[in-house]
Amino acid sequence: MTAFPSGLALAQFKSELDRLEVVSRFPEMPNNLFDEGPHLVTTPTLPWGDEIRELSVEAYRRFIHGETWITGSGARQMEADIIGWMGKLMGAETPTGFITAGGSESNMCAILTAKQLSGRRSGSVVFPGNGHYSLPKLCRMFDLDAIIVPAPEGHLDRVDPAAIEAAIRPDTIAIIATAGTWAFGSVDPIAAIGEIAQRRGIYLHIDGAFGGYILPFLERSGYDRDIPVWDFRVPGVQSISADLHKNGMAPPPAGSLTFRNEALLAAAKLICPPNGTMSGTRGVGPIAGAWAMVKLLGESGYTAVSHASMAMRDELVAGVLSIPGLQVYPGSRINMTLIHSESLDLRPVAEELRRRGWMFAARTVPAPVGMVFVPMPHNHGKIQSLLTHLKEAMKLAGPLDAAKEADVKVSAYGF
Repeated sequence: MTAFPSGLALAQFKSELDRLEVVSRFPEMPNNLFDEGPHLVTTPTLPWGDEIRELSVEAYRRFIHGETWITGSGARQMEADIIGWMGKLMGAETPTGFITAGGSESNMCAILTAKQLSGRRSGSVVFPGNGHYSLPKLCRMFDLDAIIVPAPEGHLDRVDPAAIEAAIRPDTIAIIATAGTWAFGSVDPIAAIGEIAQRRGIYLHIDGAFGGYILPFLERSGYDRDIPVWDFRVPGVQSISADLHKNGMAPPPAGSLTFRNEALLAAAKLICPPNGTMSGTRGVGPIAGAWAMVKLLGESGYTAVSHASMAMRDELVAGVLSIPGLQVYPGSRINMTLIHSESLDLRPVAEELRRRGWMFAARTVPAPVGMVFVPMPHNHGKIQSLLTHLKEAMKLAGPLDAAKEADVKVSAYGF
């Protein structure tokens, strides 16, 4: 066929598809240090990377026409496999739950479950100031007051459990804590917060979007035996979100919400029938892609991936600390690094790095800008090049000038 019903020729179509792929910067993925998707590549430490990635994409393709209604039987089995396996690694005896479109939907479903269990039409939710942007959003959507507890002075990555308890009101239906905070990579003091939640009879949800698919493997392998307990081993924890399309390496969109037991899932289904998810019709391609990744990697594979990502993070941190004027924000337990300066304006540095093709996230805290890098397997061999460009770009950094802070904006995700 030389032309399609629309009149578009095959060559034109392919040319436009190529153009859009380039615009999306897919060919530049090795320079992308903050994105989601199947990040596996074959490297000396991960010799099976490309093959597993392609098999995950193949599973996605084979199930791309399905949904969780009539043709969903296989996908529902895949979903149960993922939740059961990962839930037990996170300390639940009888885990249950479902695959979502990502951390935002997982957090929403968890808090809707808490609201259902509370019997309240409105109320409040308490969470630290380091919480994800989806938390204030879901509160606005669900007629809940967001009670945001500020970090201790000078320690943006930390949370004071006493301040969390002091913020609880009679109408508080849930507390949310984070394992792998954006953008510090820290783990909230979940054991202490769990004790508060259990004693006060309040639902506790853990946002493990970034940390969920790396923390268990770092701890179980002995890479970091000092990771604070954050999962279902804390009795007060009722649910955990963990994104497969982040450190789980799966094609997006694929998050997960795991409940401690079947009773909690039943409550989720009451408020969000029939599955507990926000959406009724769910495409099962992402579920199949995630299932393939979980089945093929297993604990040993995820451990190798986690170690590879952390090695790049450590390489990046060491290099950054050798550059005068730069600091790395403390507290990270995962493959996330926040680079900032207490004496220099890094906004022109960030823009120069982006001009040179590097992709990362930026934030205005600590002011005026911090740069967030999340090394993953597809960044293999790129850290030294990034450090070279960062050192060169630092020539553009000027002294902090509070009067100009409102004049120059740095986009959060490079849009």
